[in-house]
Amino acid sequence: MQVTGFDDRLGSGYVLSTGAHAEEAVPGSRVVTHDGRSVRVTDGLAGMLEDALAHRPVTPMGWSGPEVPLTLDDPVILAWLTYVVGGVVSVSGGPA
Repeated sequence: MQVTGFDDRLGSGYVLSTGAHAEEAVPGSRVVTHDGRSVRVTDGLAGMLEDALAHRPVTPMGWSGPEVPLTLDDPVILAWLTYVVGGVVSVSGGPA
């Protein structure tokens, strides 16, 4: 899966890649690993994701919940981007 977006709070765009997309080394990105899964994210989003995993490891799965543990599984990380970070512009190869 590859997600692009724009975070108004940071004033910057972001990209998150999972699966085969995460294997490509992209300048300005790094890998975040949690519970044996890895994603490649742009630097600004990496810090935000690492902070969330360490201090608030939950995400709503919709605008009105429910909250679930934050993992790097595609449906969960996409929900985190959509309902916590915001600014999702495009999703390629995402969950059904």
